[in-house]
Amino acid sequence: MKTFLLSLVVVVVAGSTAGYLTAARRYSWTPEKFGYFRKGDDLRAENLMAHVQSLRQDGMAKVEVVGGEEYDFGSMLRNAKGEHKFVIKNVGDAPLELAVLKTTCKCTLGELADSSLAPGESTTVHMTWEAKTDGKRFQQTATVSTTDPYQGELQLRIIGDIVDALSARPRNWIAGEVSGDTPLELTNTIYNRFEFDVRFKEARWLDQIRGDVDVQVDVQPVPVDAETANEFPDTRQAFEVRLRVGAGMPPGLFNYTAILEFEPVDPGVEVEDERARLTMAMGLEGRVVEDLTLTGGARLTGRDQGRYEYTMPAVDQGEAVEQSLLLLLRGPHREGATLRIAQSEPAEVLVAELGEPKIKENLTMVAVKLKIPSDAPPMQRDGRDKDDYGIVRIEADNEQIEPLVLRVKFHVRENR
Repeated sequence: MKTFLLSLVVVVVAGSTAGYLTAARRYSWTPEKFGYFRKGDDLRAENLMAHVQSLRQDGMAKVEVVGGEEYDFGSMLRNAKGEHKFVIKNVGDAPLELAVLKTTCKCTLGELADSSLAPGESTTVHMTWEAKTDGKRFQQTATVSTTDPYQGELQLRIIGDIVDALSARPRNWIAGEVSGDTPLELTNTIYNRFEFDVRFKEARWLDQIRGDVDVQVDVQPVPVDAETANEFPDTRQAFEVRLRVGAGMPPGLFNYTAILEFEPVDPGVEVEDERARLTMAMGLEGRVVEDLTLTGGARLTGRDQGRYEYTMPAVDQGEAVEQSLLLLLRGPHREGATLRIAQSEPAEVLVAELGEPKIKENLTMVAVKLKIPSDAPPMQRDGRDKDDYGIVRIEADNEQIEPLVLRVKFHVRENR
């Protein structure tokens, strides 16, 4: 029993001693960490920073990147080669060791003895790259390790814009909504930034345009004006591209791609990967619609298929409601055409009215008012079958213009 009690006392004393020493090492003030401090020392808030500075060790390396760690390169041609040098300086008072850890490009340090900079010395980090990207921006980075205790790594970064040797404005032919009975004509401009002159060779389509239509692409050189030179620096030549598509494309969305190919004026010019660099893809996008179309917000559906449906807000009997749509008339027969509401049923619930036409270039716009009057009887049409709709039919006095039929869902609630 005495042996057990003696062992217990020894364990308790040893544990207490170990705990005290651990706490003392972790939390007590030690000269090695904080310097000498005694009660009564003249240490106050106003001289605290001076005291901290007095504890700073001498003989530390300090790194500085002249001009900053990020460099905006500006613009460069796609697939071209670029280079930039960062200047690194040791502004400390001890040797600075440098090493390249990782990089997205070819990156070399300047000629150094053991990659070391003496106090006051400078060196360069030479970064070279090729702008092989499909995007409009590029970025190259390099991580350099240092023996600066306050900045162990430098993140050097180069950013910039990518431009093509052949570029266009606008980038694609955007037709929007067009009538299938009207020829389509669109233009844009192509800019040449090669170091040599080029000329147009040919245009070809990746997919044949639907319908029995005539398609022509005409490319002619035009002067490089001041606006062009400002927006597209280093432009050597400019070409106007005029696309003509004859009438006859079928209704619906269309998306085609034309490949425009150029060639050097001087046959002795050698171009690396010539077929890729001297060609340009131009998209043709849009939608062929009927001559009469409607637009009007989220309550209007079926527009893509030409099967228009509109949902009126539900009302209680004795209340009135009015909604607005916009009727658009296109095509070669629109001039002089007069539109009218040929049908609006059930007439006791659904009223349709046309506003005054407004002419805008090759488009006639007419406001359409849909109304449920306050004296409408209780009735519901919720589109459960083909007959469960109100109907609004809009016609033109020209038989060449197909009528437009709008199906309308509505609900006039009975008062209780």
